[in-house]
Amino acid sequence: MKRVSLFQQGYYSLEWIKDFYDQTGIWWGPNVDQDYYQERVRTLERLCGPGSKKVLDLGAGPGGTAATMADAGHAVVAVELSPGRIQFARQLAKLPHKGSLRVIEGDFYTVKLEERFDVVCCWEVFGLGSDADQRQLLRRIASDWLAPGGMALLDVYSPVRPARAAGKEEILPPLPCVPGSVEMINRCHFDPLHSRWIDEWQPVASPEQALAQTVRCYSPADFLLLLEGTGLSLRWIDVNGTELDFASSEIITSGPLMEEYYYRALLSADDKN
Repeated sequence: MKRVSLFQQGYYSLEWIKDFYDQTGIWWGPNVDQDYYQERVRTLERLCGPGSKKVLDLGAGPGGTAATMADAGHAVVAVELSPGRIQFARQLAKLPHKGSLRVIEGDFYTVKLEERFDVVCCWEVFGLGSDADQRQLLRRIASDWLAPGGMALLDVYSPVRPARAAGKEEILPPLPCVPGSVEMINRCHFDPLHSRWIDEWQPVASPEQALAQTVRCYSPADFLLLLEGTGLSLRWIDVNGTELDFASSEIITSGPLMEEYYYRALLSADDKN
């Protein structure tokens, strides 16, 4: 099947998303890094408090994080667009969990959900669309999905590290135990006009099948501007557990934002909501 290539398309839209993640579900298979998932669960419980919660996991991918949250006792609803990756998530949903896991196939910009949640999560998927798309998603979180007192937990990509990594490439061997995995070239690009990281994946044996994903990058200052009028307020930012003082006027020229691709943002609904 011919997939939509971001670079062949030549402009930004949402059209590449489903094709990219359908194909990478074949190339990458299910991620089974339990330490990776457990770290996210610890982050949720550290920032949102202990105890069982109703959690909405947007862009849940193959479902490993959602299943690990369910294993920790949370009641999780996972939303994923890609039919290929959602098959992995549905297999995980069939397993016994201390909490619960329900998987919904859908686009988180348009999916209809009647429930309210204590926590809404976006793990490394915020920024796929335009600024208008991001604001639409933030408004939906605030008005449609957050329960009273609920929190949103977002991974937000920062522009510094992708810009520094632009032009680099790496050859990666096939993943063990993944039948569809092949030798790949991974390239990093950065669009300075639109502040977008572009992550390109090219099969070594089939360069014409190269695909790429792109994400809009926001400095914390730009992210605060994006939040205006969405019904959400920023409560906390950290990078790998190190809190950042986003309200400070101190001059900062070093630190974790220079080294990491994204920071974690904790949001709550404005008081008037």
